[in-house]
Amino acid sequence: LLLPAAVLGIPEDVINIVGPLQLFAQFWYHTRHINRMGFLEKILVTPSHHRVHHAVNPEYMDKNLSQIFIVWDKLFGTFQEELNEVPPVYGITRPARTWNPIKINFQHLWLMIKDAWRTNNWMDKFTLWFKPTGYRPADVAEKYPVYKIEDVYHFEKYDTKTSPLFNAWAWVQLTMILLFISYLFGSIAYINSLDSSYIYWYGAFVFLSVYALTELMDRNRYALVWEVLRSGLALYFLYDQKDWFGISQWMDLKYVLAGYFVLSVVVTGWFVVKHRKEDFIFSLTDK
Repeated sequence: LLLPAAVLGIPEDVINIVGPLQLFAQFWYHTRHINRMGFLEKILVTPSHHRVHHAVNPEYMDKNLSQIFIVWDKLFGTFQEELNEVPPVYGITRPARTWNPIKINFQHLWLMIKDAWRTNNWMDKFTLWFKPTGYRPADVAEKYPVYKIEDVYHFEKYDTKTSPLFNAWAWVQLTMILLFISYLFGSIAYINSLDSSYIYWYGAFVFLSVYALTELMDRNRYALVWEVLRSGLALYFLYDQKDWFGISQWMDLKYVLAGYFVLSVVVTGWFVVKHRKEDFIFSLTDK
């Protein structure tokens, strides 16, 4: 978001300083543990203000858009104080039916693309991108209805059937992803010195890791395909580098990692088959 500043000629050092400060200034107010902050409520974006921003209550929609200073919302008419009688409910009015963060991030853009393609109103094809939150062309909304939360205090939240064994495996995978990302962040300069393309390949590996795990959490049969792609790519790295992106400078883990990736494919395949059997039995009993 600071790219326009760079294009306009703001010095690199200024952006390098402002970027982290702005990030921190937007981080601290994501909490429910701080109530009101006295006179600061009139100046800064506080936790109370930002709870309103994230809420799907009709009273709070499209309010408190400021990042650091709340005065901007007050100037442009988008300010809304948190009301004691209206507890904020966080989320989106068209809730995601998936654990997959990639799908979640792009589902609304994809819906807008489909709406622009499907509508017969040529004006809507070009203007729906600038309409208020939740807008859909009338003809498309009638022909292709999308579930939307009406009562924010009573709606079915997304949940998938699970088991203690699956929960344990999900935690193992989540921990491994965290370790892989931590190694990337801790050694990014060294990895880049080995080969400048390694950073992009490592990013692809992390993307596939998150995608494969969350597809499995969604009980999607294609989770095995994603896991094979992910582990296959990782095994190729181990074979091609005889290492894992330079980790041998500290310890030799290539055989341990190779065993983990093979095990990951086997366990994922076992869960996919198990989930398909369970879903089939459930469909029969439900009828």
